[in-house]
Amino acid sequence: MVTILLATLNGEDYLKAQLESIAAQTYGNWQLVAGDDGSTDRTLDILKEFEKQHPNQVTIMENDPPMGSAKDNFINLLRNSYGPHFMFCDQDDVWKPDKIYLTLQKMEALETRYGDKIPILVHSDLSVTDENLEMIAESFFQYANIPKRILLNQLMVQNSVTGCTMMINRCLQQYFLQPLPISDIIMHDYWAALIAKVFGKIGFVNEPTMYYRQHGHGSSGKGRNVGDAIFFYRRWKEGKHSYRRLMIESMEQIRGFTETYGDDIHSLDTYELLKAYGELYYKGKIRRLAFYKNYHVLKEGKIRQFLQWLWG
Repeated sequence: MVTILLATLNGEDYLKAQLESIAAQTYGNWQLVAGDDGSTDRTLDILKEFEKQHPNQVTIMENDPPMGSAKDNFINLLRNSYGPHFMFCDQDDVWKPDKIYLTLQKMEALETRYGDKIPILVHSDLSVTDENLEMIAESFFQYANIPKRILLNQLMVQNSVTGCTMMINRCLQQYFLQPLPISDIIMHDYWAALIAKVFGKIGFVNEPTMYYRQHGHGSSGKGRNVGDAIFFYRRWKEGKHSYRRLMIESMEQIRGFTETYGDDIHSLDTYELLKAYGELYYKGKIRRLAFYKNYHVLKEGKIRQFLQWLWG
């Protein structure tokens, strides 16, 4: 059984296509748990119609009061769902027919090799499209110039795991059940990737498993341009203070991570690296730059690294 966690908010424009792509999966042993965060359009009607079509596979949770963010919605879904494996689903994408099968196949291979008593995360590549599903880029990783291989010193400062491609096992879910510093968590997928990297394993399916729809009014970060040149333009336009705020958020997230799970981190080198980065912003710019250099805590790509050296 695979439990699919779907966060919705005013998603009537694209939700039906996403649900149809789930129903068309080659792997049929799934259940869908949808958390609606106060939609005022036809989102709930679409969900309830899908529930009628699949009465034994769909559960709808209406958040009252609303959670207020996709991050909080997904974390609430994860804390209130059950299963050996969990996938995260955005309301506006379209899954390719073998998305569950390929991801689960990789997950089971890792659990066979390492056991299911460690947190395991599997993610994949994805194809980038416009709002009409016209192809922009076959590979998100090439388009966004982000690494497929995940190293902790890079993950601390740049997340390269896309949540809507992600599957986690029950062991990783357990890390979300304890008290969490919610305000320090940037996104649920980022937090999950840190857990898997520090305590377990991360696997990658090296092919696109879904169509990642880009448009201007998504609730989970959609509509952003991910090309390096456009990234540079937008960050430059937003300015130094905005960039530094994002860097501080990454450091505060690591500080919260270390405070939450520090007693369980058995590698002293890992603990000291995380703790040092969590406290880094208050050490002064020269100390920060020295830390980036000495521990190779750098984002991927020349433009991202230039801005990190300049403003980080």
